Amino acid sequence: MLKIKVKKGHDINIAGVASRELLATQKNTTVSLSPESFRYIKPKLLVKEDDYVRLGDPIFFDKLSPEVKWPAIASGKISKIIYGERRSIKEIIFSVDDSAESENVVKNGNLLSNRNDVINFLLEKNMWPFITQRPFNKVANPSDTPKSIIVSLANTAPLSVDYDFTLSSNKDEIISALTNLKKMTQGKLFVAINPGEFDYLSNIDFIELVEIHGPHPAGNIGVILNHIDPINNNDIVWTVQGHHLPILGKLFSHGIFDPSITINLAGPSVANPGYFQSRIGASLETYCQGNLSTEKVRVISGDVLTGKQSGINGYLGFYHSSISAIEESFDRSFMGWLHPGGSSKYSVFNAYIGNNKSPYNFTTLQNGSHRAFVPIEAWENVFPMDIYINALLRSIEANDFEEMEQLGIYECDEEDVALCSFVCPSKTDVGGIIRKGLDIVYFDQ
Repeated sequence: MLKIKVKKGHDINIAGVASRELLATQKNTTVSLSPESFRYIKPKLLVKEDDYVRLGDPIFFDKLSPEVKWPAIASGKISKIIYGERRSIKEIIFSVDDSAESENVVKNGNLLSNRNDVINFLLEKNMWPFITQRPFNKVANPSDTPKSIIVSLANTAPLSVDYDFTLSSNKDEIISALTNLKKMTQGKLFVAINPGEFDYLSNIDFIELVEIHGPHPAGNIGVILNHIDPINNNDIVWTVQGHHLPILGKLFSHGIFDPSITINLAGPSVANPGYFQSRIGASLETYCQGNLSTEKVRVISGDVLTGKQSGINGYLGFYHSSISAIEESFDRSFMGWLHPGGSSKYSVFNAYIGNNKSPYNFTTLQNGSHRAFVPIEAWENVFPMDIYINALLRSIEANDFEEMEQLGIYECDEEDVALCSFVCPSKTDVGGIIRKGLDIVYFDQ
């Protein structure tokens, strides 16, 4: 077993952490699949409004890779297709037919003996979008050969789901998924865990177990790769979300697509934070209605650092497994940065009187406006990767392609630098700049 000890980083002590208990199951009457959840694709619809589909049916494909199709995440009628500018497809909304989904018959799993069998099976079942890649954090290209595959079961982001709790009953499905994922690479299959969790994985000889120690972002894919298997512009590493392992495991073992996942609702503005049995693309309103403690609330699909602002009428993103809610606030505090501190201030570097050891009721207030970079090593103190992050961002802003590559742009993603944005005295969107750099190198290939 490999062990990684990350010293730089910070676990944001935000109030409203979900208790490890399942709340009453909520029925989803509608779910949503948004092509905007997937980078660098050009979707082409295979259905239209009022069509009736069944779980797993192809809904759209990528015109750049026609063999990659996206599955229907519910059985039922396509109630609405929302278009954006130039008729771009923003969202596909399904009306859920519970009776049709209950007819999903369990079958014997297919015998998949090699890489091509697994890839063709996933493509045939329209499940390939569950496989993503680094660099660029996009849907993987099935014709690529990854040097390794990595799965992180060590969720360290604030208010994110606890995999040790949500996946505790999915041992067989997880093993099935990992068994078949390993067939897709001649390299190693890395599985990252927190100490003392998923003990049964230590008995599986075909995976390389990685034990993570340290604060967020220690559990991020990019941070783990930076420590054990760094990548450059010629490398491809495939990844799978931890909460998608049971879905893939059921597909491999029983030949069925079950979009069920366990999600959490958490945050300072949640009256009763907890976990729910849910599904991919679930309606946020189903879980937020009557469970928010304040009126002006920002509802986020995903965690508070890297999630997408959706609003209470939005839906859960394809790769998200949590809903976060924080108060919308635009009121500047009295005396601003001259304030001495205390319980009304949260400071990562102890710049104020008090500490950050108690749960803090964060709001959307930025406490300042955007300004030029302030190089006081705030980013470096919470960024655990072996990359000169300040120099990298400056090279991106200067549009210096060669220097971006030399400084490690291929190893980064927004989630890996989200903490830098949180602590930045310049209020710089560090993740946005990293994505800008990734876009530059991607379209220049």
